[in-house]
Amino acid sequence: MNKTFIKSIFTVFVLTIASPVFLFAAVYPSSYDIVYHRISVTVDPGTSGAITNGSVTTYFKTRINNFTTMGFDFDQAMTLGAVKYHGTTVTATHSSNVLTITIPNIATKGTLDSVTVFYSGTPVAPVTSVPSGYNYSSAYKCIYTLGEAFRGNTWWPCRDSLVDKIDSVDVIVTTPSAYRAGSNGIVTETVVGPNRICTWKSRHPIATYMINFAAADYTNYQFNATSLTHTVPVLNYLYTSSDYNATYKTNLDVLKNVMPAYATLLNSDYPFYDEKYGTAECGSGWGALEVQSMTFIDRTSYGGTGYTLAHELAHQWFADKLTTNDWHQIWLNEGFAQFFQAVIYPEQLLSAGTAATQRSNLKSSVSTTSTTYVSNISNADNIFIGGSTQPYEKGAMTLSMLRAWLGNANFYTALHNYVTAPGLEYDFTSVDSLQKYMQAQTPNDLTQFFNDWVYQKGTVKYVVKYQYVANGVYIQLSSQTPTSAGAGYFDTPVPLEIKNSSGLDTTIVVIDRNGTLYNSATGGTYNANTIYYKLSATPTIAPVFDPNNNVLATASSIASSGTLSTLILLPVQDISLSLVPGNDRNAKINWKITADEPIESVEIEKSRDGISFESISKTAAVKILTNQYAGVYNDEQAGDGTIYYRLKVNKLSGASNYSAVKILNLGSVAQLNIAPNPVRDYCTISIPSSYLNQSQQISLLIYNSAGLLVQEKRLTPNASSVSVSCKSFTAGRYDAVLVNDKQQQLQTQFIKQ
Repeated sequence: MNKTFIKSIFTVFVLTIASPVFLFAAVYPSSYDIVYHRISVTVDPGTSGAITNGSVTTYFKTRINNFTTMGFDFDQAMTLGAVKYHGTTVTATHSSNVLTITIPNIATKGTLDSVTVFYSGTPVAPVTSVPSGYNYSSAYKCIYTLGEAFRGNTWWPCRDSLVDKIDSVDVIVTTPSAYRAGSNGIVTETVVGPNRICTWKSRHPIATYMINFAAADYTNYQFNATSLTHTVPVLNYLYTSSDYNATYKTNLDVLKNVMPAYATLLNSDYPFYDEKYGTAECGSGWGALEVQSMTFIDRTSYGGTGYTLAHELAHQWFADKLTTNDWHQIWLNEGFAQFFQAVIYPEQLLSAGTAATQRSNLKSSVSTTSTTYVSNISNADNIFIGGSTQPYEKGAMTLSMLRAWLGNANFYTALHNYVTAPGLEYDFTSVDSLQKYMQAQTPNDLTQFFNDWVYQKGTVKYVVKYQYVANGVYIQLSSQTPTSAGAGYFDTPVPLEIKNSSGLDTTIVVIDRNGTLYNSATGGTYNANTIYYKLSATPTIAPVFDPNNNVLATASSIASSGTLSTLILLPVQDISLSLVPGNDRNAKINWKITADEPIESVEIEKSRDGISFESISKTAAVKILTNQYAGVYNDEQAGDGTIYYRLKVNKLSGASNYSAVKILNLGSVAQLNIAPNPVRDYCTISIPSSYLNQSQQISLLIYNSAGLLVQEKRLTPNASSVSVSCKSFTAGRYDAVLVNDKQQQLQTQFIKQ
């Protein structure tokens, strides 16, 4: 639903909602599952909003043995007719907006059965600022239903809850032939005498509140839009006499671009591509509702550069395909649609300047005392426009902060996985489900983030300090202050733009988790409120806090400091290891380490096969400069053949770092031949017969110039040669090493072109 409605328009209605009707949502879902509804109504928009003939046939499957009672939410203003089971009238009571039906005993659970309810009457819309329920516009001769949040029961007997999606539905609307009706799914129209019968069939699971119809003097403006590889018909029902014109058609044409943009970004098809998308013009001045596969929209909301249309189309993924399972968490519907309207749509299809303005407006629209969670869901006004809740704006900014936390690529991967998850798609969703798929894309725990930004009030402010050093920056978030007293500490991503005047321009994202700072990309931390980032150049311009208005945080001050570098110790930055053959088969090993983090000891590890290493030396680390350590070791027991060395750096924290493996050839029993050399795609290595005679088992190991193992294969016994594919290798020098079961080795080098 779009929040462009005008509150004062709906004060004319006389029925007030005291509380939502949840009796059967609470009691009966465990006893039966609704499989299918066939809803049939006869209306005449030209004269009144009355339903002269109504019926609902419901197919259900029992979940218990000895099933005898079922119930529906059904507004007391409507007139109940007969209720029939297998063609026979059965007992039914209609009291306190609840229809209770008693049927003959169904002994076995899992039984598929049906019941039909006949009814009539003039539905009454509730007194709310947010449009809801059954509406009749005499000015435009239009009937339209708006089932959100729990008002489907104003015009048909249903289970008005977020418990059980209906597997499929038919909506059959009979009107005088001058009118036509829009609804869910695919339509078949038949003119019989003076009447037009519009039969809409939807075969996707659907929430009760999404089942709606609109009837008026419509003309269909139809075109196609693309969704990945599919062509989707887009039907637009416009008032024939007033709005079927070039202006409305041009405004609607934006959908031709919005649909493929959304589908591509999510890597997920428009959810109802096998049926249709569309809009139906309904009344004036109230906004829009994301009716599944056909948005209902007031005549004043088609323009505005397409923002309402962009909002409602996003709902087809986020509300219709995945539907919140709790009106308290309506932000799972509206926050997504608002995020796509205010952030994604401008970024993808409008100008950079417009996108920046929309992001700024979205951030500034969030109240310093609001929550995302809706505590009072007694009526539609409380859900959608409650003074202390902002499921639209704060919900959208919560998603914006998740994007800042995860980064674009991981965020959109998470969204794709979320909207296509087996067992979740075309069903109800929850905050836990969203968190699960976001969490999978980041090393930092999101539990507190969701608790904070969904349930706590307000936003946050920071005092920021920074220190620029050569090719790096230290950032300190010395204090976080909530804008709402008592809200506690918020886990927050903090984007900072870092620049100089000669080309450096980057935005880093610091993750603040309860006062400890983390790198958003690596998850690394110094367990402090200060963090260091290595840069490609030295910055000179003061940082800009949240330059793109992506998070619900501001900086009360940003100041330079000359002492931040003394507050944390940096990790190991560089390890180098060099080998020089000595006399009498010795190996001289030189190493150097650059690190600000304390190092406890340095080990030299040795291997004969490049796989299994053992320590041959362990010494305490000794600094030669402020942040450098170095040493020399002479391996007097190096021996013949190929030898592999690596350095293990043990830090005081208990963690370790390894250098790349280095290879030293001190002679061997024989030499390998390789042809061609240099090599492009394949080469052949010839194995000396003397080596074969001493071997029961031979392995080939290939290392790149950095000493990293890039290929390993077990050779056929007694093979005199082996073919090697080098297609995947990058250009450079490689070492080919044979190792037999006696640990005798042969080595040669080759060049990959």
